[in-house]
Amino acid sequence: MSGRVCLGLAILLLSAVGARADQRIEGIAAIVGEDVILHSEVNMATAQMLASIRARQGQVPPEVASQVHDEALRSLIDDKLIMRVAERNNLQASSVEIDEAIEGIAADEGISVDDIYAAVSSQGLSREAYRRQLGVQLTKMRVVSGSVQSRVAVSDEEIEELFQRRYGNVAAGQRYRVLHILMPWPPPASGMSWDQARAAANSVRAEALKTGDFPGLARRVSAAPTASQGGLTVFRQGEAPPVIEQALAGLSPGEISPVVETEHGLNVFQFIDRFDPSTIELSEVKEQLRYELQEKKSGPELQKWLAELREMEYIEIVGQ
Repeated sequence: MSGRVCLGLAILLLSAVGARADQRIEGIAAIVGEDVILHSEVNMATAQMLASIRARQGQVPPEVASQVHDEALRSLIDDKLIMRVAERNNLQASSVEIDEAIEGIAADEGISVDDIYAAVSSQGLSREAYRRQLGVQLTKMRVVSGSVQSRVAVSDEEIEELFQRRYGNVAAGQRYRVLHILMPWPPPASGMSWDQARAAANSVRAEALKTGDFPGLARRVSAAPTASQGGLTVFRQGEAPPVIEQALAGLSPGEISPVVETEHGLNVFQFIDRFDPSTIELSEVKEQLRYELQEKKSGPELQKWLAELREMEYIEIVGQ
Protein backbone atom coordinates (compact mmCIF):
# COMPACT_ATOMS: atom_id res chain seq x y z
CA MET A 1 0.00 0.00 0.00
CA SER A 2 1.65 3.26 -1.07
CA GLY A 3 1.35 6.90 -0.17
CA ARG A 4 1.58 8.85 3.01
CA VAL A 5 -0.84 8.31 5.82
CA CYS A 6 -2.29 11.50 7.27
CA LEU A 7 -1.32 11.72 10.92
CA GLY A 8 -4.09 12.34 13.45
CA LEU A 9 -3.31 14.40 16.55
CA ALA A 10 -4.78 13.71 19.96
CA ILE A 11 -7.83 15.82 20.83
CA LEU A 12 -7.47 17.65 24.14
CA LEU A 13 -10.78 17.52 25.98
CA LEU A 14 -10.40 20.70 28.02
CA SER A 15 -12.96 23.07 29.44
CA ALA A 16 -13.65 26.00 27.12
CA VAL A 17 -14.50 28.24 30.07
CA GLY A 18 -12.01 27.67 32.83
CA ALA A 19 -8.75 27.07 30.97
CA ARG A 20 -8.52 29.55 28.11
CA ALA A 21 -5.36 31.23 29.33
CA ASP A 22 -3.65 27.85 29.60
CA GLN A 23 -4.96 26.86 26.17
CA ARG A 24 -3.31 29.85 24.53
CA ILE A 25 -0.02 28.75 26.08
CA GLU A 26 -0.65 25.21 24.79
CA GLY A 27 -1.00 26.56 21.21
CA ILE A 28 -4.76 26.41 20.78
CA ALA A 29 -6.09 27.68 17.47
CA ALA A 30 -9.82 27.31 18.13
CA ILE A 31 -12.34 26.11 20.71
CA VAL A 32 -15.41 24.15 19.59
CA GLY A 33 -17.73 23.52 22.51
CA GLU A 34 -15.55 21.57 24.95
CA ASP A 35 -13.06 20.50 22.27
CA VAL A 36 -9.99 22.33 21.04
CA ILE A 37 -8.02 22.51 17.80
CA LEU A 38 -4.26 22.86 18.08
CA HIS A 39 -2.15 25.15 15.92
CA SER A 40 -0.11 22.07 15.00
CA GLU A 41 -3.26 20.41 13.62
CA VAL A 42 -4.05 23.49 11.52
CA ASN A 43 -0.47 23.68 10.27
CA MET A 44 -0.50 20.01 9.26
CA ALA A 45 -3.83 20.31 7.44
CA THR A 46 -2.62 23.48 5.72
CA ALA A 47 0.60 21.79 4.58
CA GLN A 48 -1.34 18.88 3.09
CA MET A 49 -3.71 21.20 1.22
CA LEU A 50 -0.83 23.33 -0.07
CA ALA A 51 1.00 20.22 -1.29
CA SER A 52 -2.06 19.25 -3.32
CA ILE A 53 -2.34 22.74 -4.80
CA ARG A 54 1.36 22.85 -5.70
CA ALA A 55 1.05 19.46 -7.37
CA ARG A 56 -1.72 20.88 -9.56
CA GLN A 57 -0.51 24.39 -10.33
CA GLY A 58 2.98 25.01 -8.98
CA GLN A 59 3.93 27.79 -6.59
CA VAL A 60 1.28 29.20 -4.28
CA PRO A 61 1.15 33.00 -3.79
CA PRO A 62 1.31 34.15 -0.13
CA GLU A 63 -2.24 35.49 -0.20
CA VAL A 64 -3.53 32.12 -1.44
CA ALA A 65 -1.53 30.30 1.25
CA SER A 66 -3.23 32.50 3.85
CA GLN A 67 -6.64 31.61 2.44
CA VAL A 68 -5.72 27.91 2.51
CA HIS A 69 -4.75 28.24 6.19
CA ASP A 70 -8.18 29.74 6.95
CA GLU A 71 -9.89 27.01 4.94
CA ALA A 72 -7.95 24.32 6.82
CA LEU A 73 -9.09 25.77 10.14
CA ARG A 74 -12.72 25.93 8.98
CA SER A 75 -12.49 22.32 7.84
CA LEU A 76 -11.13 21.19 11.21
CA ILE A 77 -13.89 23.09 13.00
CA ASP A 78 -16.46 21.36 10.80
CA ASP A 79 -14.87 17.99 11.63
CA LYS A 80 -15.21 18.73 15.35
CA LEU A 81 -18.86 19.68 14.89
CA ILE A 82 -19.56 16.45 13.01
CA MET A 83 -17.84 14.34 15.65
CA ARG A 84 -19.84 16.05 18.40
CA VAL A 85 -23.03 15.04 16.59
CA ALA A 86 -21.70 11.47 16.44
CA GLU A 87 -21.00 11.45 20.19
CA ARG A 88 -24.43 12.80 21.08
CA ASN A 89 -26.17 10.20 18.90
CA ASN A 90 -23.83 7.27 19.60
CA LEU A 91 -22.84 6.96 15.94
CA GLN A 92 -19.14 6.25 16.39
CA ALA A 93 -17.68 3.47 14.26
CA SER A 94 -17.25 0.24 16.22
CA SER A 95 -14.10 -1.88 16.43
CA VAL A 96 -15.78 -4.49 14.23
CA GLU A 97 -16.59 -1.88 11.56
CA ILE A 98 -12.99 -0.65 11.61
CA ASP A 99 -11.79 -4.26 11.19
CA GLU A 100 -14.15 -4.71 8.23
CA ALA A 101 -12.95 -1.48 6.61
CA ILE A 102 -9.30 -2.49 6.93
CA GLU A 103 -10.07 -5.95 5.54
CA GLY A 104 -11.83 -4.28 2.60
CA ILE A 105 -8.83 -2.04 1.93
CA ALA A 106 -6.53 -5.06 2.06
CA ALA A 107 -8.76 -6.97 -0.38
CA ASP A 108 -8.85 -4.00 -2.77
CA GLU A 109 -5.05 -3.75 -2.67
CA GLY A 110 -4.46 -7.50 -2.91
CA ILE A 111 -2.41 -7.52 0.31
CA SER A 112 -2.89 -8.76 3.86
CA VAL A 113 -4.10 -6.77 6.86
CA ASP A 114 -0.64 -7.22 8.41
CA ASP A 115 0.85 -5.59 5.29
CA ILE A 116 -1.36 -2.55 5.86
CA TYR A 117 -0.24 -2.21 9.46
CA ALA A 118 3.39 -2.61 8.39
CA ALA A 119 2.94 0.11 5.74
CA VAL A 120 1.45 2.63 8.15
CA SER A 121 4.10 1.77 10.74
CA SER A 122 6.81 2.56 8.18
CA GLN A 123 5.22 6.01 7.89
CA GLY A 124 5.51 6.53 11.64
CA LEU A 125 1.89 5.74 12.53
CA SER A 126 1.08 3.14 15.14
CA ARG A 127 -1.54 0.43 14.66
CA GLU A 128 -3.74 2.06 17.31
CA ALA A 129 -3.40 5.55 15.82
CA TYR A 130 -4.25 4.27 12.34
CA ARG A 131 -7.34 2.47 13.61
CA ARG A 132 -8.40 5.55 15.55
CA GLN A 133 -8.04 7.80 12.51
CA LEU A 134 -9.89 5.38 10.25
CA GLY A 135 -12.66 5.18 12.86
CA VAL A 136 -13.01 8.95 12.77
CA GLN A 137 -13.31 8.91 8.98
CA LEU A 138 -15.96 6.18 9.06
CA THR A 139 -17.88 8.03 11.74
CA LYS A 140 -17.85 11.29 9.79
CA MET A 141 -19.14 9.53 6.68
CA ARG A 142 -21.96 7.94 8.70
CA VAL A 143 -23.01 11.22 10.32
CA VAL A 144 -22.90 13.23 7.10
CA SER A 145 -24.75 10.54 5.17
CA GLY A 146 -27.50 10.26 7.76
CA SER A 147 -27.86 13.98 8.40
CA VAL A 148 -27.53 15.32 4.87
CA GLN A 149 -28.98 12.61 2.65
CA SER A 150 -32.26 12.78 4.55
CA ARG A 151 -32.50 16.44 3.51
CA VAL A 152 -32.00 15.70 -0.20
CA ALA A 153 -35.07 14.80 -2.22
CA VAL A 154 -34.84 13.49 -5.79
CA SER A 155 -38.08 13.13 -7.71
CA ASP A 156 -38.90 10.57 -10.41
CA GLU A 157 -39.36 13.50 -12.82
CA GLU A 158 -35.76 14.62 -12.23
CA ILE A 159 -34.52 11.09 -12.83
CA GLU A 160 -36.54 10.82 -16.06
CA GLU A 161 -35.17 14.15 -17.29
CA LEU A 162 -31.58 13.10 -16.62
CA PHE A 163 -32.21 9.76 -18.31
CA GLN A 164 -33.52 11.44 -21.47
CA ARG A 165 -30.58 13.86 -21.59
CA ARG A 166 -28.05 11.10 -21.17
CA TYR A 167 -29.57 8.18 -23.07
CA GLY A 168 -32.31 9.60 -25.28
CA ASN A 169 -30.36 10.21 -28.49
CA VAL A 170 -26.97 8.59 -28.21
CA ALA A 171 -24.98 6.48 -30.62
CA ALA A 172 -24.32 2.84 -29.88
CA GLY A 173 -20.98 1.86 -28.36
CA GLN A 174 -19.38 0.97 -25.03
CA ARG A 175 -18.80 3.70 -22.46
CA TYR A 176 -16.84 3.79 -19.22
CA ARG A 177 -18.36 5.54 -16.21
CA VAL A 178 -15.77 6.46 -13.58
CA LEU A 179 -14.89 8.93 -10.87
CA HIS A 180 -11.71 10.78 -11.81
CA ILE A 181 -9.01 12.70 -9.94
CA LEU A 182 -6.44 14.60 -12.00
CA MET A 183 -3.26 16.10 -10.56
CA PRO A 184 -1.36 17.94 -13.35
CA TRP A 185 2.39 17.66 -13.67
CA PRO A 186 4.02 20.48 -11.67
CA PRO A 187 5.51 23.29 -13.76
CA PRO A 188 9.30 23.81 -13.52
CA ALA A 189 8.84 27.03 -11.54
CA SER A 190 7.00 25.16 -8.79
CA GLY A 191 10.15 23.62 -7.38
CA MET A 192 8.36 20.27 -7.12
CA SER A 193 9.95 17.30 -8.85
CA TRP A 194 7.97 14.76 -10.82
CA ASP A 195 8.87 12.14 -8.23
CA GLN A 196 7.36 14.35 -5.53
CA ALA A 197 4.24 14.75 -7.68
CA ARG A 198 4.03 10.97 -8.01
CA ALA A 199 4.32 10.62 -4.23
CA ALA A 200 1.53 13.17 -3.77
CA ALA A 201 -0.71 11.30 -6.22
CA ASN A 202 -0.09 8.00 -4.43
CA SER A 203 -0.94 9.73 -1.16
CA VAL A 204 -4.26 10.86 -2.64
CA ARG A 205 -4.97 7.31 -3.83
CA ALA A 206 -4.17 5.93 -0.38
CA GLU A 207 -6.54 8.47 1.16
CA ALA A 208 -9.31 7.38 -1.23
CA LEU A 209 -8.79 3.75 -0.26
CA LYS A 210 -8.70 4.58 3.42
CA THR A 211 -11.76 6.81 3.63
CA GLY A 212 -13.92 5.43 0.83
CA ASP A 213 -14.94 9.00 -0.01
CA PHE A 214 -13.61 9.30 -3.57
CA PRO A 215 -16.16 11.99 -4.61
CA GLY A 216 -15.28 14.21 -1.65
CA LEU A 217 -11.57 13.81 -2.35
CA ALA A 218 -12.10 14.65 -6.02
CA ARG A 219 -13.90 17.86 -5.06
CA ARG A 220 -10.99 18.88 -2.84
CA VAL A 221 -7.90 18.00 -4.89
CA SER A 222 -8.78 17.23 -8.52
CA ALA A 223 -7.98 19.67 -11.31
CA ALA A 224 -10.31 17.86 -13.74
CA PRO A 225 -13.34 19.80 -15.08
CA THR A 226 -15.62 17.28 -13.35
CA ALA A 227 -14.17 17.90 -9.86
CA SER A 228 -17.24 19.80 -8.65
CA GLN A 229 -19.38 16.75 -9.53
CA GLY A 230 -17.18 14.47 -7.46
CA GLY A 231 -15.13 13.53 -10.53
CA LEU A 232 -17.99 11.76 -12.34
CA THR A 233 -16.82 11.19 -15.92
CA VAL A 234 -18.19 9.18 -18.86
CA PHE A 235 -16.17 8.49 -22.00
CA ARG A 236 -16.57 6.30 -25.06
CA GLN A 237 -14.37 3.26 -25.50
CA GLY A 238 -11.47 4.24 -27.75
CA GLU A 239 -11.62 7.94 -26.85
CA ALA A 240 -9.38 7.80 -23.78
CA PRO A 241 -5.61 7.25 -24.01
CA PRO A 242 -4.80 3.51 -24.21
CA VAL A 243 -2.96 3.65 -20.89
CA ILE A 244 -6.17 4.73 -19.15
CA GLU A 245 -8.32 2.07 -20.82
CA GLN A 246 -5.73 -0.53 -19.89
CA ALA A 247 -5.83 0.59 -16.25
CA LEU A 248 -9.62 0.33 -16.20
CA ALA A 249 -9.93 -2.91 -18.14
CA GLY A 250 -9.59 -5.28 -15.22
CA LEU A 251 -11.40 -3.28 -12.56
CA SER A 252 -14.65 -4.28 -10.93
CA PRO A 253 -17.28 -1.72 -9.86
CA GLY A 254 -16.01 0.29 -6.90
CA GLU A 255 -12.33 -0.58 -7.39
CA ILE A 256 -9.72 2.17 -7.53
CA SER A 257 -7.04 2.17 -10.21
CA PRO A 258 -3.32 2.60 -9.66
CA VAL A 259 -1.99 6.07 -10.42
CA VAL A 260 -2.03 6.47 -14.22
CA GLU A 261 0.48 8.82 -15.85
CA THR A 262 -0.50 10.73 -19.00
CA GLU A 263 0.79 13.83 -20.70
CA HIS A 264 -1.76 15.88 -18.74
CA GLY A 265 -0.70 14.61 -15.33
CA LEU A 266 -1.35 11.93 -12.75
CA ASN A 267 -4.76 10.28 -12.74
CA VAL A 268 -6.65 8.10 -10.28
CA PHE A 269 -9.97 6.47 -11.20
CA GLN A 270 -12.72 4.73 -9.30
CA PHE A 271 -14.48 2.41 -11.73
CA ILE A 272 -18.30 2.49 -11.70
CA ASP A 273 -19.40 0.49 -14.74
CA ARG A 274 -19.32 -0.09 -18.50
CA PHE A 275 -22.46 0.33 -20.56
CA ASP A 276 -23.87 0.86 -24.02
CA PRO A 277 -26.28 3.79 -23.64
CA SER A 278 -28.27 2.87 -26.71
CA THR A 279 -29.48 -0.32 -25.02
CA ILE A 280 -30.15 1.05 -21.54
CA GLU A 281 -33.63 1.06 -20.04
CA LEU A 282 -34.63 3.50 -17.31
CA SER A 283 -35.27 0.67 -14.87
CA GLU A 284 -31.64 -0.47 -15.21
CA VAL A 285 -30.10 2.86 -14.20
CA LYS A 286 -32.80 4.54 -12.12
CA GLU A 287 -31.06 4.04 -8.79
CA GLN A 288 -27.68 5.05 -10.22
CA LEU A 289 -29.20 8.27 -11.59
CA ARG A 290 -30.90 8.89 -8.25
CA TYR A 291 -27.52 8.52 -6.52
CA GLU A 292 -25.86 10.95 -8.95
CA LEU A 293 -28.57 13.56 -8.41
CA GLN A 294 -28.31 13.09 -4.65
CA GLU A 295 -24.55 13.61 -4.81
CA LYS A 296 -25.01 16.78 -6.85
CA LYS A 297 -27.51 18.19 -4.34
CA SER A 298 -25.63 17.01 -1.26
CA GLY A 299 -22.85 19.61 -1.47
CA PRO A 300 -25.09 22.67 -0.92
CA GLU A 301 -27.13 20.81 1.70
CA LEU A 302 -23.98 19.85 3.58
CA GLN A 303 -22.95 23.50 3.78
CA LYS A 304 -26.40 24.48 5.05
CA TRP A 305 -26.30 21.75 7.69
CA LEU A 306 -22.81 22.76 8.84
CA ALA A 307 -23.94 26.39 9.09
CA GLU A 308 -26.77 25.27 11.38
CA LEU A 309 -24.30 23.34 13.55
CA ARG A 310 -22.06 26.40 13.83
CA GLU A 311 -24.97 28.46 15.10
CA MET A 312 -25.77 25.88 17.81
CA GLU A 313 -22.23 25.39 19.16
CA TYR A 314 -19.83 27.70 20.98
CA ILE A 315 -16.93 28.42 18.58
CA GLU A 316 -14.01 30.72 19.35
CA ILE A 317 -11.05 31.43 17.07
CA VAL A 318 -8.33 32.02 19.66
CA GLY A 319 -6.57 35.34 19.23
CA GLN A 320 -9.35 36.99 17.22
